[in-house]
Amino acid sequence: MDFDIDLYIDSVYRGFYRLWDIEERFEEYHEMAVEAAKDIGENEVILYAIYSYDVDTQRLIYANFMLLRLSMERYAYACERLSKFCRLFCIGNG
Repeated sequence: MDFDIDLYIDSVYRGFYRLWDIEERFEEYHEMAVEAAKDIGENEVILYAIYSYDVDTQRLIYANFMLLRLSMERYAYACERLSKFCRLFCIGNG
C-alpha cells in the first residue's frame, strides 16, 4: 500500500500517509471530539475531521484533523462550501 493520502493536522500539512494510519488518527480524533462535546451548547458541534475525495474515483485524497467548536450556523456554512468534494465529521453533545 502506498503512502498516498495527504495528512493535515489543524490545516498544517504533515506528509503522505497510508489509509490505516488515517483510520487510526480518525479514531483518536473521534474520541477527543466526544470528550470535547461534553462542554458545548446544544446548538454547537465539534468538527473533528474533513476528508477530501477525488470526484471521479472517490479515492481519499486528504484528511484534515482538528477539534473546532462551531455553532450550527457556521457548521452549515462549512458544509455548503465543502460538501461537493469533502466529507465533514462532527459530533454534538446530544
